[in-house]
Amino acid sequence: MSLSLACLQRSAAMAAPERRISAGRPVPDENGVMMYDYGGSIGVVYNPKVVTAYGLQYHDSYRRTGDPQARRNLINTANWLLEHAKEKGDGKCSLWEYGFKWGWYGGVEPPYTSALAQAEGVNVLLLAHEITGRDRYLAEARRAFGAFLVDYDDGGVASDEGRDSIFLQLLAKPGFQKTYVLNGHTNSLIYVWKYHQYTRDYRALIVFGKGVNWLTVDGNLQKYYTGDWSYYDQMGNRAKDNYHQGHIAQLGKLYEITGEPVLKEYCDKFAACVRQGP
Repeated sequence: MSLSLACLQRSAAMAAPERRISAGRPVPDENGVMMYDYGGSIGVVYNPKVVTAYGLQYHDSYRRTGDPQARRNLINTANWLLEHAKEKGDGKCSLWEYGFKWGWYGGVEPPYTSALAQAEGVNVLLLAHEITGRDRYLAEARRAFGAFLVDYDDGGVASDEGRDSIFLQLLAKPGFQKTYVLNGHTNSLIYVWKYHQYTRDYRALIVFGKGVNWLTVDGNLQKYYTGDWSYYDQMGNRAKDNYHQGHIAQLGKLYEITGEPVLKEYCDKFAACVRQGP
């Protein structure tokens, strides 16, 4: 899934540790791997979500233009992911951890992880494998995908929600409150589906099915409907315009894949909010 530069910059702000971070900016390192300048006490750091989002952008640029620099930046990003994957469970899975404090939700001390950064990172590795044919990228993608099979409370990125359903948490840290960020879940599911399409890994179908189940049972999508807009999370935060538009696009894509009527129902409800205005 390719993203425009503007969308990537908004994604970086979403992944930022403090709301004031909108003044920050992406900064490439000497290899083109994208860092983020938060200013203040945090400064310029690697944010896995920013790294992976720009990795996807590099691939999109290379695919469209054939630019060799974009190709090198993509491969360098994939190599960064190889080098910074933290093995868990005797090497059965790996995670990309954040090394700075997240300032939202009262503050989260590192290390913590993200289902969306994990899902995007897996797909960056697959793109590197597709371009180069090097098996190490595919092997690490499979290992990193294993994080979706480890429960949130055990250090993974998926929380068990009962009734054969899971939620893919944008912010994941054992013991920390679960925030249930909608775009983190829906976007991650789309990347999980892409991973399955490339690898045919049966584990991805299990994760995808359980994640879709959460959206379609117990009126869970209703919890994100304010009556005239969508919520960003289940902490009472209304979605900003770009996230609301993202909810519409992501639910529409998931409906295309699954045919589940409730996904279209809320895709249409959220779209109607845009036409009426927030």
